[in-house]
Amino acid sequence: MNLPRWQNWTIIGVTLFSLILALPNLLPGAVLRLLPDWYAGSVINLGLDLRGGAHLLFDVDVRSVVRQRLTDLSDGIRGELRKQQMPVRDITSDGTALTVALREGTDAAKATEAIRGIDSTLVVATVSPGTLRVSFSLQDLTLRKQQLLDQSMEVVRKRVDETGTKEPTIQRQGDERILVQVPGVENPDDLIKLISTTAKMEFRLVDIGQTIPRPTKEGWDQVWPELARSERWQKETNKALIADEICRRQPSVCQAVSRRVIVSGEELTDAQATFDQQNNAPIVSFRFTTSGGRAFCRATTENVKGLLAIVLDERVISAPQIQTAICGGSGIITGRFTTQQTNELAQQLRSGALPATLTVIERRTVGADLGADAIRAGTIAALLGTALVVFFMFLSYGPIFGGFANLAMAVNLLMVFAGMSVLGASLTLPGIAGLVLTVGMAVDSNVLIYERVREEQSLGRPPISALTAGYERAMSAIIDANLTTLIAGILMFGFGSGPIKGFATTLSLGLLTSMFSSTIFTRMVLGLWLRYRRPRELVI
Repeated sequence: MNLPRWQNWTIIGVTLFSLILALPNLLPGAVLRLLPDWYAGSVINLGLDLRGGAHLLFDVDVRSVVRQRLTDLSDGIRGELRKQQMPVRDITSDGTALTVALREGTDAAKATEAIRGIDSTLVVATVSPGTLRVSFSLQDLTLRKQQLLDQSMEVVRKRVDETGTKEPTIQRQGDERILVQVPGVENPDDLIKLISTTAKMEFRLVDIGQTIPRPTKEGWDQVWPELARSERWQKETNKALIADEICRRQPSVCQAVSRRVIVSGEELTDAQATFDQQNNAPIVSFRFTTSGGRAFCRATTENVKGLLAIVLDERVISAPQIQTAICGGSGIITGRFTTQQTNELAQQLRSGALPATLTVIERRTVGADLGADAIRAGTIAALLGTALVVFFMFLSYGPIFGGFANLAMAVNLLMVFAGMSVLGASLTLPGIAGLVLTVGMAVDSNVLIYERVREEQSLGRPPISALTAGYERAMSAIIDANLTTLIAGILMFGFGSGPIKGFATTLSLGLLTSMFSSTIFTRMVLGLWLRYRRPRELVI
């Protein structure tokens, strides 16, 4: 029980260090503003259920991506078969596969071999003589869907992080959905607009080679409200199909642009909202990657005096004339923008384009008042639970040993708050439940020790010997109990989501810190008490 002096000072130092880390959570805002940002900012974040915020569930339009892949594959098959002098009568798509109708005299076996040469994972089947069905394999579709969701989640995470929001929850739900929970957001409309805008930017030449009509930004805003009244188009999320329909209904608001994309938004390395030095109009400046800069330089060099269309989400937002070759690897996007629109566009371009359209299928807003009620109810429950545990320990083990156990419980809570502050973890309502459970787990180890000490005393051991034996022989049971519960907490954190993770975080941290507070800390305190009081018997 008599620990070396260096161990005592180490234990005291760890406890004081935990107090320093947890202190910002206890200080008022006026005091925090006077402290350095790196220290004042290390506070526990409140989760969605306590702070209030937005709960959004997005559906990822995987089907439109598959349709686009089929369109690209159709062009590739047509070109490959033409190169090998195997004429094609027609290629049609049903959204899941291509039907390739060969001309008479074309060898279907050779055509099948040529198609598989494009992509070895393609499934090619003969439907009838001269007709082939080409589809993607199940393994390929599953892999692409996984990559699509992962990429979409990464883009969403970047866009939400750029708003400065702390601790957003972004996770998969099923095979085609993404859950986004952002604390502190009262009006989710701006957040939905920021997240769901595809921001797919392309640079195309105007009226060069094979062209497709694309609406101008003003034309889209003019025709789309009328188009959206139709039940079919209300549900349509494919921007290309919507653009085609707008141009079919009102060609005057559209501009013919080349099918070939010179440079896409994927070649951008940066985008910033700024102002034109000549007329002070809001613009967006951008920089290309090395390969993108070379392609842009080559295209502008070959098409001086031509028009270059900047297409964002299938809308022509600007089509300036190329006055001279642009070879510096940077440029600007002009248009009739407001300052807010340039900020949003630059932010979306920096975070990258979404690989698929996101559609909100569920939205909930947790108000600050509801969060305040949850905090109040959770605080009352936590204080009441702690008070009952304190009372039970005093009642069962007296003022000395019960007091030492309660002191260890306070140190344990202090270390939990310090750990959550360092990790930047969020405190949720289930997290408060985890804290209450941690209070019980913190004194549970002391209960095991004290009961073991009572047994040793009943066998006739003197006080110091009984305490030493109690700590040594109860340790295996303490480690077993905490380890098995910790395994459950880790599994809940790894496989759970949202509230379950909040509960698992506080529970796991509490278990780890209780090993210090209930065994090492109380052993030091009891050792110092024995040294100075030297009791003849233990009243426990």
